[in-house]
Amino acid sequence: MITTSGAGRTWHFSHCLGRETAEHNGKTGGFMHPVDVASTDGNILFVLSRGFGYHLKGFGGDIGMRIGKTTIDEDHIGDFARKGFTWPVGIAVSTNGTIFCSDEYENAITSYDPDGIKNFPEFDPEGESLTRWGTQGSEPGHLNGPAGIEFDNEDNLLVVDKGNNRVQKFTKNGEYLIGWGKHGDGPGEFDEPWGITVDGTGDVYVADWGNDRVQKFSPDGTHIRTFGSSEGDELDHPAGVAVDSDGDVYVTDWGNKRVQIYEQDGEIITALYGDVHDLSKAGEYILNRDPEFKKTFNSVEHAMSSTSRFFRPCGITMAKDDRAVITDISGRLLVYDKDNDYAVPSV
Repeated sequence: MITTSGAGRTWHFSHCLGRETAEHNGKTGGFMHPVDVASTDGNILFVLSRGFGYHLKGFGGDIGMRIGKTTIDEDHIGDFARKGFTWPVGIAVSTNGTIFCSDEYENAITSYDPDGIKNFPEFDPEGESLTRWGTQGSEPGHLNGPAGIEFDNEDNLLVVDKGNNRVQKFTKNGEYLIGWGKHGDGPGEFDEPWGITVDGTGDVYVADWGNDRVQKFSPDGTHIRTFGSSEGDELDHPAGVAVDSDGDVYVTDWGNKRVQIYEQDGEIITALYGDVHDLSKAGEYILNRDPEFKKTFNSVEHAMSSTSRFFRPCGITMAKDDRAVITDISGRLLVYDKDNDYAVPSV
């Protein structure tokens, strides 16, 4: 068991999920450049794959772009919204289970039925969505490159309006409520913000990508605290943020290829770097299909070492029992378990 400890807490690396693939049909499930993940209380994960970035010959589009539905134990359920985006960024689940996604190119927020599974390579980009709203612009309620999204404690949708350097709050139907922020590096200002989350008290955390920091706000947008800076490479383009039930703050430190964990007062507790030591179920399935390749793989010393660390951590969510689920652009998710009672063995 690989553990990371700090300030009386310990995080155990649990397992990784998926592999890099356009397919997600049961045994060979996986993701293609996963940028964000959302969870439900039942440990169901919804993973937003950004796709190849180009059309795959013979399929008429980017079939890697989709929402994958799986359990945290890697029992793959299926995909939906395949080819339903241009540049998807953020994903969130409302209280009734509806899935919402942001598209920074289309300047739109789209919602989907979480059970609308379509087998690979089927798709229906015009018929799968439930609602779609968003108007490009800079006026209140307009969007310019929406990135991270999250529902607050009143089931309103917070949207990181990256191009306008602000956060806006909408109803699920797209009715504008409030907004805050402008371009800059002072308290409450942003430089291309990305990820967002809400803690149990309703306070809002925003990953301020260009300013190398995370900012905390009250539900009405009042600045409370800033986590991190670019000094000493503490943070290098943070992409995602999550808060566990104890109030510890997790930041996907994209540029430094790690996850920084902070106290509520902004002090660093520790960092997670990957720690993968086994293949995922999908990886094992593929390896077992070719006995000769498996034999070669197993004969190579430290075969897992090149893939053990994060490549580019991006999205993050807290699943049931404070299990941190982190998307890695390399096509997988990494899961860590938190243990407040673990005793570090004496030497």
